[in-house]
Amino acid sequence: MDIETARYTVRTAFKVSGDLQEVMQILKERCSPEDYKPYAFDIAKAIDAVSVALLNRAIQAYPELESEIENRISVHGRYL
Repeated sequence: MDIETARYTVRTAFKVSGDLQEVMQILKERCSPEDYKPYAFDIAKAIDAVSVALLNRAIQAYPELESEIENRISVHGRYL
């Protein structure tokens, strides 16, 4: 994978994780605690899996992405 593909992968990982966090928030607001708990657990596992599969691999391939990600998040509040 080239670095531009790695960057695209990182952006996708953040987007997917953000979307899943939004789903979790909606479920928390609309479900009973008993119904919400298994969703929250499974969504957290999915977010972790996305991170391992996409984000961590991109950073392993291009370690310089780690500081780039941190810089862009500190400046823009997200990775652009």
